[in-house]
Amino acid sequence: MKQYKKCQSCGMPLKKTEVRGTEANLETSTMYCKHCYREGEFTQKDLSVDEMKGFVKGKCIEMGVPSFLSGMFVKNIHKLERWK
Repeated sequence: MKQYKKCQSCGMPLKKTEVRGTEANLETSTMYCKHCYREGEFTQKDLSVDEMKGFVKGKCIEMGVPSFLSGMFVKNIHKLERWK
């Protein structure tokens, strides 16, 4: 199975195993981070792609990332597997 380099829901880097989500059988997810996906289910099931973009941009800004850079980070979220 393919190991993704970033979460296919929010775009977060998946370099470390501890940031990966879990499947229903509690194995590590190859596609999603722990913030988006736990025990085989999305943590925010009813979120739209635009709401995800706003959420991620807000988190980036909270962490001190300049607004224009945050916008660059979220511009391709709609291309990730969850949103296809």
